[in-house]
Amino acid sequence: MARGDARGYFEYLASLGFTKHIGSIEATRRLVELGHIERGDLVLEVGCGVGATPVYLAKKESARVIGVDLLEGMVRQARARVRADGVAGQVLLAAADARRLPFADNVFDAVIMESLNVFFEDKAGAMREYVRVTRPTGYVGITEMTWLQPPDPERAAYYRRLVYADSLEAEGWIELMEEAGLRDVVGRSQPVNIPQESMGRFERYGCRGIARAMVRALRGVLRDRSSREFLRDVTRSMPKDVLRDIGFGVFAGRKG
Repeated sequence: MARGDARGYFEYLASLGFTKHIGSIEATRRLVELGHIERGDLVLEVGCGVGATPVYLAKKESARVIGVDLLEGMVRQARARVRADGVAGQVLLAAADARRLPFADNVFDAVIMESLNVFFEDKAGAMREYVRVTRPTGYVGITEMTWLQPPDPERAAYYRRLVYADSLEAEGWIELMEEAGLRDVVGRSQPVNIPQESMGRFERYGCRGIARAMVRALRGVLRDRSSREFLRDVTRSMPKDVLRDIGFGVFAGRKG
């Protein structure tokens, strides 16, 4: 489904109880705006991770949400979060493959995903699947790691090794969505803002959740040799100005 050892990477994130995407909570808010998500809408989040965005949509936007993720570990974490936040009546979660969604055509008012499509080789095929399950005049929205400028081969290879992802420039994401059948596609890319990223993660997961993830990550590094070797490799090979080419984009379009 994804490049390289991405499944292992996501299983590692699931073990931390943490889902990362560039742009954090501000990107999610922008996605809600561009996707015209309103009270009572039926929203599908593909790649829901540990459930932070389904909870946000249910509590802040009063939406009805279905979240799917490839990994059962992510779904278990998401269900626990949904129960803890008291929105189990608004959120349904299940394991499913983004490329073969288990839904009929023309079901959802909005379909969204955050930091998901960069992991697919066949990005166009996945996008067509999102459009298929969206109702006519409904919206498909994405927030993704986005190249601010074309990276040189060395940097591109480093990013693929770091997070098993292969991105596009803003124009590439927009073109992909238009070719899948979306109209009036809007959105833009912007650089990574480290303070904003940090604050957004604390807002999304809370101090306790961040601390718990850090402790679990430290334990993993101390106990697992392969984790230590991976960390050493990516640190030694890190290019100068590692964030020079990386930003994030939020894009959405309407199903014709």
